[in-house]
Amino acid sequence: MSHWNTLLQSALVGTARQPVPAAEGMGGEFGGLLQAIQAGEAQGQLLRVAGAVAIGRRAGFVAPGLSSSEAPVAVADERPVLDDPALQAAIADALASGPLRLQHEGLAAVTAAGLRLPHNLLPTALDAGRRAIDLRPAVVPALGERGLWLAARNDDWRYAVGASEQADAQTRWDEGSLEQRRAVLAEQRRSDPAAARERLAAELPQLPAKERAALLGALAENIGPDDEALIDAQLKDRARDVRQAAVELLQRLPDSAHVRRIEAFLAPLLSQAGGAWQLNAPEAADPRWKDDAIDAARPTHESLGERAWWLYQLVRQTPLSWWTAHTAMTAAALLEWAAKSDWKDALLRGWNEAVLAVPDVDWCDAMLDRPRSQRAWVGQLLALLPRERRERHWASELGESGNGVQEVVAYADQACAPGETPSAELSLKLAPALRLRVERGDLVNDYVLRQVLGNAAALLHADALHLLADLPRAAEESPGLASALSDTARIVRARQLFSTLRLSSTSSPSQGRP
Repeated sequence: MSHWNTLLQSALVGTARQPVPAAEGMGGEFGGLLQAIQAGEAQGQLLRVAGAVAIGRRAGFVAPGLSSSEAPVAVADERPVLDDPALQAAIADALASGPLRLQHEGLAAVTAAGLRLPHNLLPTALDAGRRAIDLRPAVVPALGERGLWLAARNDDWRYAVGASEQADAQTRWDEGSLEQRRAVLAEQRRSDPAAARERLAAELPQLPAKERAALLGALAENIGPDDEALIDAQLKDRARDVRQAAVELLQRLPDSAHVRRIEAFLAPLLSQAGGAWQLNAPEAADPRWKDDAIDAARPTHESLGERAWWLYQLVRQTPLSWWTAHTAMTAAALLEWAAKSDWKDALLRGWNEAVLAVPDVDWCDAMLDRPRSQRAWVGQLLALLPRERRERHWASELGESGNGVQEVVAYADQACAPGETPSAELSLKLAPALRLRVERGDLVNDYVLRQVLGNAAALLHADALHLLADLPRAAEESPGLASALSDTARIVRARQLFSTLRLSSTSSPSQGRP
């Protein structure tokens, strides 16, 4: 256990039960400082030492058992550092208090320009990645070699520990982070799927569940019948996440034995009477279900009844193409039919999960075209569509008068991944609609609109940002209103700065993505 974790344990259980860990054996000036302040009553010792170690860890504190002379030296950085003071300040402000989208955009702009973060921003960036998993893919590339070295000295930053940026594929696989190893596997799947599969098969037995599930998902790249045996074997894995990852992969293989078994369970429940399709739920659990990752026992918190629970699991594991082929109905017609079924909740929930596992744009469109009361997971469904098809739904929601602007921004915020924006055309419709609401004073009493305004400033295409700049201010503003307008202005200014960084990188032949 590290010295820091021992300090935390002392704080949790109390210094009467676990003394403050001794600082003996720590070399250098920092070790001497810890020994000097480790005096007096235990509670005071704990607070003083914890404060010093917390600061030391941010600077790459070397734990006991590894003297500073034995600590590995950081590899020399090949990329130049971001040295523009205004951009440094904007990124620091974004990492400290900005929305995740803004943080991602700033870090991605640094990396795209072929630069790295300055040393003073490394702890802030690493802390931001610790707090937000979705930010980590943007944090790690911007760190440079010194940032990777620093991450290895702090347990809270272990997510960023990996092989050197300059390392070859084998080294990144042997020594890299989970993200690096998954990237190596995905890259190999594109060029040599069989070799990637063999690499994964050899590694799976030694991996923890989280890594088994993550790396197994890389087989979706170039998936084919030769992958079936390895994936099917994971249906018996002890970890639920691994079994679910295997199920989702097998759904991409409609001729797999697993899919045929699921279809054989489901087909007898679907019948025609007088030309109309009818569906029933299983009357009893089938002991063979266990081999296909179907749970017979209904969870106590589950809202579906027992039979609906069984049906839902069968539906979510069945490829959506089976339903259209078996019934000769379109996705829209099937959704209309399901809405009238006694088992509609199991059907609609199962289909929603099936389309998220194996995206089908026709099913997504049909689900999003349903009345509002019958739609679920709108943001996730929109995220599966190409930009043109998703924006058809947003344009309809927005309306000619722009009355749906708040709903569209909310949906777009869910659907657009960090680093992705709505089109310039749509953004140039959304921004004026928002500005009009600000100008007519809606922000005074509409607290939701204040949040939407900030989200839009971080989300919309850069071409529309000027419409959210210099929003009108009143002589008297409540603290909440003033904060919303100030935050919006700060986000817009930062994004405009980040745009100049991207433009300078594209105009300079010497800089670019490393």
